[in-house]
Amino acid sequence: MDNILDSILSQIDKNTLEVIGQQANISPDKAQNALKSAIPILMSALARNSSTPEGASALQNAVAKDHDGSLLDNLGALLGKKEVIDDGAGILKHILGNKQGNVEQYLSKNSGLDSAAIAKILKMAAPIVMGYLGKKSNAGSNTGIIGDLLNSYLNTQTKKSRKSQGMINQILDRDGDGNIMDDIGELGISFLGKMLKKK
Repeated sequence: MDNILDSILSQIDKNTLEVIGQQANISPDKAQNALKSAIPILMSALARNSSTPEGASALQNAVAKDHDGSLLDNLGALLGKKEVIDDGAGILKHILGNKQGNVEQYLSKNSGLDSAAIAKILKMAAPIVMGYLGKKSNAGSNTGIIGDLLNSYLNTQTKKSRKSQGMINQILDRDGDGNIMDDIGELGISFLGKMLKKK
C-alpha cells in the first residue's frame, strides 16, 4: 500500500495551499508544514475510532453518505467556503472531543503558528482527510477499505517513528490514563455518522 500521508498531501496543490494560507493568514509554506503535522493526528484519531467493528461501520457509512471525495477534485475553489469549514469544525468536535485544544496547542508549539491559525488549518484539514477516505472507498470493492487504510496507516507510522506516534497517542489520550481505547468510547463513534450527515 502506498504512503497514505504522502498521498493525501499530494492532493493539496499550490493553489490550495494559497487558499489555506489566506484563510489562516499565513504563508503557503507555513500552511504546508502545519498540514504535515496536523493530518497525522487526524488520521490517528480516525484510526482509533475505527478500531472496533461498530466504529469502522459507522465511519464507513458516514463517509459513503457525505464524503464521496468530490471535494478533492476542486479543493482550491471549495476549501475556503464557509460550509466546508463548518463541516470541518463538526468533524473535529467528534473525532478529537475535548482534546481539540491540546491538539491545537501542540501544533502551535510545533509549527510556531498561533492557535487561531492552527484552528483554521485543522478545520480545513479534516474535510480533506474525509474526502480522501471517501475517494478511496468509492474506488474499492471492499466495504471495509477505510478501516484497512487507517489501520495500515497507523501500523506504518508506528514502525517509522514510535516516538512521534507515542506523542500523538499522548495528545489523543483524553483522560490521561495512558489508555486510548476507553477514550474512543467516550468520543461516541456511533454519533459520527449522524454528525457527518449534517452540512
